[in-house]
Amino acid sequence: MTATTFNVQNLRGQALLFRCLETGFVTTAPALTRYQQGRGIDTSRRELVGERPAQWCSTRPVTICEHCGLAIKGNQWTVRQHQQSKRCTRSRTQLHV
Repeated sequence: MTATTFNVQNLRGQALLFRCLETGFVTTAPALTRYQQGRGIDTSRRELVGERPAQWCSTRPVTICEHCGLAIKGNQWTVRQHQQSKRCTRSRTQLHV
């Protein structure tokens, strides 16, 4: 029997995807446990979906800024940060008084 390193043992639970039976949320086992505990759902209410694809976490949503047309990778917080920055043309437009 070969010895398994701590990293391999630690990542073993993250190689499979599970679905919450109450909400339908799909993620890895450790993340689903935190998700269910945070919402007061019984952690045994899950089903195995299958193996995690190789590109599971490497894609981020892309949003187009309605003011300058720039493609912004990230969530709504990233879009808001962009619109408040000097890169967005909205922040450079002058208000006519």
